[in-house]
Amino acid sequence: MSKGYNAPAEVRELEKQINDFTYRNGLDVKTVFQDLLRYIVHGFSLPDTPPLSDWRYNKEQTKVFYDMFATWIQIMSQQIERYGWYDAFGDLFMALTSQSGQQQKGQFFTPMHITDLMSKITMGKQESPSKIISVCDPTAGSGRTLLAAKADRPQSYLVAWDIDYTCCLMCVCNFLINGCVGEVVCIDSLRMDNFRGAWIVNEALCRTGLPTVRKLDKKEYNLFKQSDIPPYVFFINQEGYDNYFQMRETWAKVMSLFQ
Repeated sequence: MSKGYNAPAEVRELEKQINDFTYRNGLDVKTVFQDLLRYIVHGFSLPDTPPLSDWRYNKEQTKVFYDMFATWIQIMSQQIERYGWYDAFGDLFMALTSQSGQQQKGQFFTPMHITDLMSKITMGKQESPSKIISVCDPTAGSGRTLLAAKADRPQSYLVAWDIDYTCCLMCVCNFLINGCVGEVVCIDSLRMDNFRGAWIVNEALCRTGLPTVRKLDKKEYNLFKQSDIPPYVFFINQEGYDNYFQMRETWAKVMSLFQ
């Protein structure tokens, strides 16, 4: 029996970059991996997002993270064109955390072909492919099941929950690069506590064509959910988007007359 997980050939260049950087600087590979995810998420964040306050790397080291980011973009571009969707980080995570000397957490993600099958069984026959639906995974991992659902029904609003912070960061990155619209929440989905952050991903993608992410704390996320924006709003053009919120504002003013 194999003592570790071997990453597929498609992601081995990035695996080598991460391992080389880790060894060269005497760091923990899981820390470097999570920092790469944080670097990517921050790069897609809105312009007014403050810099990473606890970034531990100098200018030369940060350039290596940019090189890793560029390699990831190249891998994802090629594999998404080939498969329709792809999850490089899920495979990398399994490979890096199963190396000799790494403490296993028992996290192994569902193979892509299985998630494709699960999606087709769950989503059913597409009588109305253009219908916008919400799909939630309370143990999302790197987001594979939701990526498969989006590939099956492109206009799906995806909601990912997971208790593991690194998994949530992987999921955010996968949403960004695979063109998914939705939210990722780091929370214990059994107890519904231990909230550690939420990310609203690609909320303006259909209006601007630009992938973005917005991180929310618990108060901000609660306000976002209380606003009760229907999923279809994230998939309409700018004119329809503006009209929707103008209508909401008008309706709020009308209702205030009766209070």
